[in-house]
Amino acid sequence: MPTSLEPPAPPARPRLLSRQFVLLLASTSMFGFSWSFYLILPKFYATALDMDAAAIGRAVSVQGLTAVLATPFVGWLVDRYERKRWLVVGNLILALTGSLYVLVDHEGPLLYAAQVCWGVGMVMGFNAAGTMTADIAPSDRMAQALGFFGAANLGMNAVSPTLGELLADTQGWKPVFVVSATAGLLASLFSTRLQEPHRHRPHAQESRVPIFGASLLRVYGTVFLMTAGFTALFTLHQPYALGRGVTEVRGFFIGFAIVALSVRLGGGRLIDRFGVLRSSLVALCLYAIVPPALGLLGPGRLFVIGSMMGLAHGIAYPAVTALGIERADASSRGMVVSIVHGAFNGGHAFFAYALGSAAAAWGYGPTFWTAGGITAVGALVLWAPRRKPLL
Repeated sequence: MPTSLEPPAPPARPRLLSRQFVLLLASTSMFGFSWSFYLILPKFYATALDMDAAAIGRAVSVQGLTAVLATPFVGWLVDRYERKRWLVVGNLILALTGSLYVLVDHEGPLLYAAQVCWGVGMVMGFNAAGTMTADIAPSDRMAQALGFFGAANLGMNAVSPTLGELLADTQGWKPVFVVSATAGLLASLFSTRLQEPHRHRPHAQESRVPIFGASLLRVYGTVFLMTAGFTALFTLHQPYALGRGVTEVRGFFIGFAIVALSVRLGGGRLIDRFGVLRSSLVALCLYAIVPPALGLLGPGRLFVIGSMMGLAHGIAYPAVTALGIERADASSRGMVVSIVHGAFNGGHAFFAYALGSAAAAWGYGPTFWTAGGITAVGALVLWAPRRKPLL
């Protein structure tokens, strides 16, 4: 009797939470635990070093400027050589950052050297881990994978500043930096357990997309402008609150991390389905609202402001980064991720200096409104329809 042939079973769908990806997330969490202590550096500058808003902005800008200058070189290294190697090195440089800050007791060369180390270590570790995430993730779940990666890092934005503020209030600032340096060493140890992932290779017929083509330039420009809102909140809310008599600033970080973490863990798949471009535009509109809201609500509502910022940033990072990866070809993912991160750091450096100077000259209220307006322009840059060729 003739027998009917059974159709071949569909290929198994790649698993997102593989052993290597979970190990990468664990390493990223410790990386985030190390650098997130530096989110309360503005309070350290204001209370321990007696620096004003302009000086704080100047110090913060050094880290961002260093990250910008390091970005092209790091992107080339990550694409040219093993990603794992640079993840380990980046974590070790973060450990060095904490060690240097143990010795800082005034604004000067040692403080700026520590900021330079933070900038290099942050770029190297973050870009290597982010590119490894893009290598490991199934292509149809890229935003979700980046959301998990971002959550592992961002979840520590509440833990480290809260622990750091408690340690600083009870033991002084040196133990804060010792814990940060130790976490950097542990992150480096975890990273050595990773395997170098298989890289996505472009098909022979795949057209090469220039990394500075028009579509990607719009992504980079949007990220740069988006950081005006981010920097206004993360750099200026602490001196603003301290100037108004509010001495505990950890509520901002707790609200930010809880909401952003929830969005990253639960919303990544929704971002993929809704579309990374539309999700990016929604996030930018939310971003533009938050700085003026801080000026209107005042520093007594830091948890609420942090929660609003967490919602915006929780959507923005995976959506905008996935948009950049979507518009790039497989051979240049490391460089594109590095440039996106470099645009963020460049914006952070520029706006830390500019908005810090503005706050010192104009006051915080007008500065927060200015930051919101600049971020709204970023949404327009990404939304503006592309010109069609004449022929």
